[in-house]
Order: sequence, then C-alpha cells, then structure tokens
Amino acid sequence: MFRRRKNPFDFMSQIDSMFENFDSMMSSSLNPNLIMGKVNTESGSDENGNWTKQSFVSEDGSMSITTVIKTNSDFTKSEGDSKLNSLKRKLDLAVEKQDFEGAVKLRDEIKKLEKNKGKIDSLKAELEKAIGEQNYEKAIELRDKLKDLE
Repeated sequence: MFRRRKNPFDFMSQIDSMFENFDSMMSSSLNPNLIMGKVNTESGSDENGNWTKQSFVSEDGSMSITTVIKTNSDFTKSEGDSKLNSLKRKLDLAVEKQDFEGAVKLRDEIKKLEKNKGKIDSLKAELEKAIGEQNYEKAIELRDKLKDLE
C-alpha cells in the first residue's frame, strides 16, 4: 500500500545510462558523418518566395533526412516594388487556379501600378518631405493622391 519514494539520484543515473547508450551508438557505424547515401537537391519558388529542398537517403534506406529552406527577398525592396511583386505572384496563382476573371483584375492593377510608378515615387518623396515639415494637411492630400494612383 505504501509506495516507495524514488531517489532522485536513481533517476539521474538512469538518464546517464541512456546517454551512455546514445554515445556508444553514435560512435558506432551509425554515425551520420560516416553514412553513405544519395543526396537529392531541388529548388523553386512559390507565392511565399524561393525554396530549396535537400533530401538524403542512406544506401540501405534505413535513414532519410530532408531539409527545406525558404527565403523571401521582398524585405530588401521598396514598398512599391514588393506590392508589384506581390501582385505578380497573385496573378501567377490565379492563372494556375484557372481564375481568369481574377487574373484579369490583377493584370490591370499591375499595369496601373507600372504606369504610375514615376508619379508614385515622386508623390512618396513629397509625402515624406511634408511629414518631415509637419505639414499634415499637405501630407493627407498627398496620401489620398497616392491611394488613387495605386
């Protein structure tokens, strides 16, 4: 009826023995640095950015490791460029999904943004200047013009 309390040192010795078994296993022929096998690398891009997938399979097939690395390069570009790239990615997805009505709308948005790029850039510069001068009435007016062009 009474349960014997376990000594915490017993528990620690069990953990130590598990790690000893692990160390001996890793030093044997199962060491991943010594395993021979085949590496396959694929890369591409999707709506979230670029990706690279690398798969390793041991010769006997008992071990396989896959890593996927995704990168999004939009953080280095200006806001207008990332919006343009975002619209282009959405357009590609719409075409893949055969949503041609949505694709037409996106195509028109892209053309409008590309057509007005020079005006948009100059208005953004004016907007920053107006905010720096604390001329908020002009800033609001410029913001509204930007919204119309975008």
